Amino acid sequence: MISIAHRIELKPNNKQKTYFRKAFGCARLAYNWGLAEWDKQYKEGVRGIKARNLRKEFNAIKKEQFPFVKEVTKWATDGAFEDLQDAYDRFFKHLADHPTFHKKRDGGGSFYMGGCDTVLSETNRNLKHLKGIEHNKDGKHQYLGIPHLGFVKMAEHLRFNGHLNSVRISQNGDRFFASFSMKITEEEYVRTHPQALIDKQERKVGIDMGVHNAIILSDGIKIDDPKPLKQNLRKQKRLSRQLSKRQHARTKQERLEGVKKSNNYKKLSRRLGNLDRHIANIRRDFTQKLTTVITTHYAEIAIEDLNVKGMQKNHRLARSVSDVAMGEMRRQIEYKAAFNGVSVTKADRFYPSSKTCSCCGAIKSDLTLKERTYICPACGAVIDRDYNASLNLLGLITKTIGMDGPESTPADLAALLSRFTVNGIATSKVETGKQQKSYV
Repeated sequence: MISIAHRIELKPNNKQKTYFRKAFGCARLAYNWGLAEWDKQYKEGVRGIKARNLRKEFNAIKKEQFPFVKEVTKWATDGAFEDLQDAYDRFFKHLADHPTFHKKRDGGGSFYMGGCDTVLSETNRNLKHLKGIEHNKDGKHQYLGIPHLGFVKMAEHLRFNGHLNSVRISQNGDRFFASFSMKITEEEYVRTHPQALIDKQERKVGIDMGVHNAIILSDGIKIDDPKPLKQNLRKQKRLSRQLSKRQHARTKQERLEGVKKSNNYKKLSRRLGNLDRHIANIRRDFTQKLTTVITTHYAEIAIEDLNVKGMQKNHRLARSVSDVAMGEMRRQIEYKAAFNGVSVTKADRFYPSSKTCSCCGAIKSDLTLKERTYICPACGAVIDRDYNASLNLLGLITKTIGMDGPESTPADLAALLSRFTVNGIATSKVETGKQQKSYV
């Protein structure tokens, strides 16, 4: 069985939107109550605290202290404690900081529902006159049943057949989404996903991730990064300035005094959220398409194990590193390669792929970040810096140096470039020849 997720936009009416916002508030309340109680018990000397025990305590008092949570599904509050447990588990494993209190956000929020209470329907059962009438013959739309609410229209049909684990309802800007977590068989995965090419067995590639370009392949191809944040940064800054000028509580004292957010503040907040979603969608679409093409075209892949979190501490590179999404790209390559039977070799984090000459193996220890052309002090080779790194990564697979490794045929490169073009991925050619510099 394979775990997979499918995110579908919802088309709720005004009544359903109000219900969702109530559920978001109840989930936020339960999470913050559990976090405060966890910290309180820890300071009192209690150890071995579990979120499920806090959930039982909350359920015992919610009828008296928080009666409004009964207006929404029980999963809104129960799922919040599961999220709290996950947050603390990541904290104890040193994968994240200590959990913080959730804040109310305009155009944001989420709540969890278990798969056992999730119902999907081909018809809108909210309308009595449509019961038993097949009005969705094309299967274009589907309806998601939610307790205490009814059926909400989805923008598309759930495309996988399998066991439904859970659903998370979320809001992003002025749109609502349902994220389905499912378990499917390998046969279902083969039916619904692009498969690895049959003739790829001998194809190997080294992949260098960069800031100027998204990735550089050892085949001599550069993949241009769409840079969605950079392209929309001016608009994002303008909306942020306008938002800060609208009426809202700027300090804790003003919040205690009851200063409310104006309607214009809420409208601009949603506009800013829509822009952030647009930027994230461009990046997500590019990353998904690129990693799918790579993991279905090659049989063996060598990548870097970059310290992305450490790179983001460099304030001159942080924005560019985040815009490329290096960590997410590496994660997708790894899990898609596992599904497609592709071997992935990860270079050691301190492997000097950029400083090593792909011709002779000499290491140039004084190489700076601004040097985009690698000039070997030993053999005098002149080569593009990122392409040199990709060749060194390829050498980890082939155990060879430089151009002694396998080269893709013109037919292979043409097929690869054609797939990039079909998916709207911009590419450019690297000058692959190694020149010997004369020191006369």
